[in-house]
Amino acid sequence: MPEKILVVDDDVDTLRLVGLMLERNGFEIVAAGNGRQALLAAVREQPDLIILDVMMPDMDGYEITRKLRADPKTMAIPIIMFTAKSQIDDKITGFEAGADDYLTKPTQPRELLAHIKAVLARAAKSQMAGASAAPTKTIVQEKAHTMGVIAPKGGLGVSTLALNLGVTLRLRSKKSTLIAEYRPGQGTMGLQLGYTRPEGLVELLQRQVSELSTRAIEPYLVAHRSGTRFLFSSYRPKDAIFVKEGKSFELLTRTLVYMSEYMVIDLGAAITPVGEYTLPQCDRVIMVIEPIPQTLQQAKAMIQDLQEMGIGSGRLQVVLVNRIRSDIQMSWSQVQEEIQHRVAMLFTPAPELLYQAAVRNSPAVIYQSDSLTAQQFAKLADMIIEPA
Repeated sequence: MPEKILVVDDDVDTLRLVGLMLERNGFEIVAAGNGRQALLAAVREQPDLIILDVMMPDMDGYEITRKLRADPKTMAIPIIMFTAKSQIDDKITGFEAGADDYLTKPTQPRELLAHIKAVLARAAKSQMAGASAAPTKTIVQEKAHTMGVIAPKGGLGVSTLALNLGVTLRLRSKKSTLIAEYRPGQGTMGLQLGYTRPEGLVELLQRQVSELSTRAIEPYLVAHRSGTRFLFSSYRPKDAIFVKEGKSFELLTRTLVYMSEYMVIDLGAAITPVGEYTLPQCDRVIMVIEPIPQTLQQAKAMIQDLQEMGIGSGRLQVVLVNRIRSDIQMSWSQVQEEIQHRVAMLFTPAPELLYQAAVRNSPAVIYQSDSLTAQQFAKLADMIIEPA
């Protein structure tokens, strides 16, 4: 069947010209002349792509996009904003509203067609990646290869790294993978993936320690479309009180490691009582740092603390995350020299991708599976898969 495109524009000539061009290239066309018609048509027709003008009388394209992204029936449909508004602020507003691409009028038909094909191809790859393996309940005979992800300070993207690394491990290895969010009161993964009550961890911690069997834990694990399973933490600040229950986390981990082949644990910032009892059980510790002098001082202190816990350089993998332009930060080699430890991987800035993925309730590596960020996560996952 031909791919269906919804074209939304209050200008009749634009609707006619774009519609004819797309029909000649084998697409099925649905047209809408205002925002209300667009929202109804999107739900009714379920198009493969929406081409959307910004300036319309009843509601503008930004508002239409926000409404489409807020509706579960239409939130995943790719959107190209095709408009005469060409200022950089207009484009930023479009992407923030949830657009996948932004193209300014006038443009050559070939350029519009190229953008359409690129967005459709990217969406198809994301769907294939997400459907590559069905979630399954798993109890394994051998312990999972367990990774703890931690940072010397907050705000460095530990949860983002743990989430996307775990999903990438699942997709590349085809092995059962569990991502556990050991951050009571500070959980973010569940919300990012669109789950409104991500409280499995806290509910488990309120049970008797003797009850933490695989059978008891299984109902609290959430199966994601990537095939990865999650143990989400609550985002309610008062639940942070559970961070002092280090012994409970130790016993929980001893059970969880027999419920998958790979396990990624989000330990957040600093070595809390949770980390104190969990880190010794990790086969590998991934420390997230940034190339800022003050952060590197904290990183050196954490490396020393880990060494005192028996976690030496053979188990510690340092990942460098650039969140701003690299020309105003320390270089890779300067960072290695400063912390006296090898940096295994460098992640380049991708704020727009991460924002758009969060809006879609999708891991970034699935939302844009061909992006540089996805390639970087694939490289990090391969470093883990091969030795394991």
